[in-house]
Amino acid sequence: MTIKKIKYHRVYEDVIEQIENIILEGNLAPGDVLPTERELAQAFGISRGTLREAFRILEREGLIETRPGGGRFLNRNLTKAEDTKRILENIERATIIELLEAREIFETGIVELAAIRATEQDIAEIESALERWGTIDSSSDDPVNPDQAFHLSIAKATHNVVLVNLIDLHIDLLQKTLTKTVDIPGRKSEVYKEHYAILQAIKEKDPAKAKAALLHHLQQVKQNISANKAESNG
Repeated sequence: MTIKKIKYHRVYEDVIEQIENIILEGNLAPGDVLPTERELAQAFGISRGTLREAFRILEREGLIETRPGGGRFLNRNLTKAEDTKRILENIERATIIELLEAREIFETGIVELAAIRATEQDIAEIESALERWGTIDSSSDDPVNPDQAFHLSIAKATHNVVLVNLIDLHIDLLQKTLTKTVDIPGRKSEVYKEHYAILQAIKEKDPAKAKAALLHHLQQVKQNISANKAESNG
């Protein structure tokens, strides 16, 4: 009997993907108005709240614009030459930035609790994941590579199944974050040092130090993601 792992589903990402495909297929050109909220919500079979969540990400990246009383439009400043690549990259990057903001909230609590509760076995597993960092392959299809394994092993050290699931649910976005940053010259060794600082704080059972180390790591990731955006749009 084969049992497949059930994967968490973010509905708003499906909405973004469908709107993206409509644009890429040429059904909407820069400056064109999008169907109304009501029409799209009915067509997708979702709530307006979920639809607005998708629009918020698209607007944040400048792909669509809202005009008071006039609906939503595909940004007229987009050019045909940059449409495909820019739309794909900006939507993915926006999703990653949203994840990083969320991680600053929930993962700080995870490392603090891990610093309090981690057993010797837990610490050994975190160290093992860190030692595998040298084998990381950003193009790998491995569902749990050393980066994800590191953060997942810390979550397991909390001995709280809800927190473990919280990290596990976003493994795919952790992978996307990695592919956006790991090939930056020198970044791989920097991440190792940032992860090592988190591990040391957990070993020292210092929650405050663990939180500070994690926040420093996430800020560095965010800065590198933003720098990549500036380069690709420059």
